[in-house]
Amino acid sequence: MSELEELKLDLAEVQQVLSTLKRQTNIDHLNNRVKFLENSIKILTPQKVEQPEQQQQQKDQDTLIYQGITKYAWDQEGNKVKVFLNLEGIGQFPKENITSFFAPNSVDVKIKGYKGLNHRFSIKKTFDELKNKECSIKVTNNSIVVNLVKKDPQNWDQLNYKGKIIDTDPSKLDQSDPQASLMTMMKEMYQNGDENMKRTIAQAWSKSQEEQGMK
Repeated sequence: MSELEELKLDLAEVQQVLSTLKRQTNIDHLNNRVKFLENSIKILTPQKVEQPEQQQQQKDQDTLIYQGITKYAWDQEGNKVKVFLNLEGIGQFPKENITSFFAPNSVDVKIKGYKGLNHRFSIKKTFDELKNKECSIKVTNNSIVVNLVKKDPQNWDQLNYKGKIIDTDPSKLDQSDPQASLMTMMKEMYQNGDENMKRTIAQAWSKSQEEQGMK
């Protein structure tokens, strides 16, 4: 018999005796013994690590392979943006297989098992900030409508963040040292630009260095 089983038998016996006692001193003594036995049993009892269902579902979702949804239509009015995902028959699809997540600067909609594949519409960084708690999705017969709410009602040129526009007005270059001023501007453009801009600036910088080395 294991130590845990022995402790459980001891506890049962002490509790049985305790129910027959009348003198408070003996009751207090056995109550202390009960507490000791109960704590010992808790320590020796293997603890089950239970994972919340939602967390388990998210873990399962993260291990799946998704096909990105790149064809969509979108429109905006005031502080509202609507993105239309054309998915034939999605209205009859199980609602539990469609999930959405909105952050202040990102959107993630996942469809698990639609026509034998997992699909995903994702914006890693939106053009501007969202009121993410007010964003939602609506499933219709043949589409999913992603409803976004802008934090600032300014007009969006596109859904994705396109980088900060740098003022490149030549008149604002430091005339005392135009070369240094130009380098500062290029550095700012590189730091704030997207991947394409960074690649272009890096290539231009490399070419400039090569030409200077040939002089």
